[in-house]
Amino acid sequence: MRDSRKLTAGLLVAALVLCGQHSWAYETTAYTGEVTFDGDTAILALADKQVHPRVNVELGDNAQHQFIVDTGASVNVIDVTIAQSYGFEVIGETEIGAPGGPQIAADIVRIPLFSVGDAVVVDAEFVTMDILGFTRGTTKGVLGTGLFGDYLLTFDRGAGQIILSRATLSADDAGVLPYDSEGSQIGIEILVAGSPLVAHVDTGSMGRFTLPGEMMASLPVSETQSTGQARLVGGNREIKTATLDGTIQFAGLQFENPDIAFMTPSSGTGNIGSAVMLDYVVSIDQQNHLISFKESPAGKFLAAKKPRRLGIQFKGMPGGSVLTIASVHSGSIAEQAGLKSGDVLLILNGKPTEQYEMAELATLFGGDSVLNLEVERDGEARNIEIK
Repeated sequence: MRDSRKLTAGLLVAALVLCGQHSWAYETTAYTGEVTFDGDTAILALADKQVHPRVNVELGDNAQHQFIVDTGASVNVIDVTIAQSYGFEVIGETEIGAPGGPQIAADIVRIPLFSVGDAVVVDAEFVTMDILGFTRGTTKGVLGTGLFGDYLLTFDRGAGQIILSRATLSADDAGVLPYDSEGSQIGIEILVAGSPLVAHVDTGSMGRFTLPGEMMASLPVSETQSTGQARLVGGNREIKTATLDGTIQFAGLQFENPDIAFMTPSSGTGNIGSAVMLDYVVSIDQQNHLISFKESPAGKFLAAKKPRRLGIQFKGMPGGSVLTIASVHSGSIAEQAGLKSGDVLLILNGKPTEQYEMAELATLFGGDSVLNLEVERDGEARNIEIK
């Protein structure tokens, strides 16, 4: 029997913005399943050295699918094409979208059994959407925090693992602070140049600190620079970046003169992204609404080399079609190479662009190999090389 639920959700993708925020909020019960494992702990090995904490999920056929474990997500998400290929039962429907923006219809499916690391999950519910499109083919799903609500959830990026345990945190311990779970976001109070602000702890964000745009005029910052727009489900947000002349403080940690991003419009809260948490062991006790930050005994997290950013926005979603450039960012690699808005990319490295899958394009555009392009501009073919 299908049911209908209303869900408010926002997904920001780091394709074009430095902060790379990615978060979900919801208005109903989180869609969770039963998580079990032997012993006192379960290890979820990280799949790679990227800023997003990705783990390999096995959906029952030994194939490995990379999912982000997202503390900013109160729901589980799976790409719609993956869900359809496995024939997962559709049990309901919902609407997703950025708060205050248009809503998009989405199905809810039940996955009867899957494994992630040492843990097995039974009867978990997932919202379906084109997450492969939103992440440029890099991610097939999201595991929300609520899925692990019965356990202490620890991110140890230096050791390359996420740990589930039956332990709990104590509010009396150093580095432990309470969090507000309104909307099922993990909201903690931080001080930004002495001004208090509630900020969400969000491993789904590739960025560092993202603040509400209305704080821009009241904080001591360097001259702001427009970075572009963040893509959300159902709408975009303007992003500007700057350097704070002051500190951000929370949980006994202090960040001097950090790079920050401002988002407009915003929900009035800040965001602490994965790039901040890489060098710390972060534990979340959802039973007691406590979170801790400690320096990692494994040392600093050495992220993989950041992908190349060409500075291009395409019309439509890349993959399986001819690529038409909607805009080229000022000062970007693409602009320096001579690409312009309206250019149609016909050939990439000797192969028609419509023959590329999205994941292939993401690898090529984000890599460091030379790109040989044949483009059409005003009816004429041109050859452009990007090194």
